Amino acid sequence: MQDTARNIIIKELPGSAERLPLFIVGDVHGCSKELRELIVKARQRVAQFQLVLVGDLFTKGPDPVGVFDLIQEFNAICIKGNHDWAFWAAIVQAQRRGLQSLPEHTQQTLHLVRHHKRAMMDFVNDLPHVFRTSITPSRERKGWEREYPMVIVHAGIDPISGVNATPERMLLTARYVRWDDPQARGKLLLVPSGYRAEMLAEAEQKQQQLGKPQPRSSAPEMPTPHVSSRPRPDAADKFRWHELHNGPELIVFGHDAKQGLFRKTLPSGRPICVGLDTGCTYGRQLTGYFPELDDAVQVDAKRSYFDLNRNVIVLKGPSPRMAV
Repeated sequence: MQDTARNIIIKELPGSAERLPLFIVGDVHGCSKELRELIVKARQRVAQFQLVLVGDLFTKGPDPVGVFDLIQEFNAICIKGNHDWAFWAAIVQAQRRGLQSLPEHTQQTLHLVRHHKRAMMDFVNDLPHVFRTSITPSRERKGWEREYPMVIVHAGIDPISGVNATPERMLLTARYVRWDDPQARGKLLLVPSGYRAEMLAEAEQKQQQLGKPQPRSSAPEMPTPHVSSRPRPDAADKFRWHELHNGPELIVFGHDAKQGLFRKTLPSGRPICVGLDTGCTYGRQLTGYFPELDDAVQVDAKRSYFDLNRNVIVLKGPSPRMAV
């Protein structure tokens, strides 16, 4: 994964007045049943819309080919996520070094797509990193502009340098950042999150607090989604990138299942950040968002599809976990 602007693909979409309303869906991760159910539910709200997927389309879930079919059936437009980049790289590595050189869950995904590998590889290779457009709200709201810009990315942007200067690694993987010099605060550096380890530790801590030790052979319960307009730093030296974003663009992104459904606004209430990854493959929800309506739609996962402890896809399993 190279940090060079030559790799960045930014595409422009027409403004609201010249296209269908957008329906932007968070990380699908091979959950085709939930994606179809979400589309049906969204059509009860808006009969016709342009489907947009924010990336991480196929891996870590049970039916990547089903998701690929839905993308074509509904003419969806998609963003490249870090797992889409890794999916392409895994196919290349498997060809050079053999399938056994890959993690087990990646081997599972490549087995599931074995008859569609070339078409899906070409598809993810051509995905853009960013969509830009403008939003006209469906109704007038006090203090809101009649039209405002929107950027759709998988993970995040550099809020100091702007979208055009954000490196590929940050567009695909950003959750936390830090200042290179805390005193000068001139440049932001990407902080690797150790995401799986974080989520395992948090799930284990939660189980200990409940007095129910987590079996090591099953998927841990995910933390409750955090829905807030006030992001909080996780440590003194790192913070989420969107803490520094103050508009005017509305940034819609995925990638951060630990944070869950997230909305940050201006004082007028107009959104400037919306996070849509709600951990469908971990047994939570799949979430979509209508930016013209400023409205979210969710469906529950049928069950947990990915075992974080064993780092494998669970192709068969029980009903979804019960909410605590």
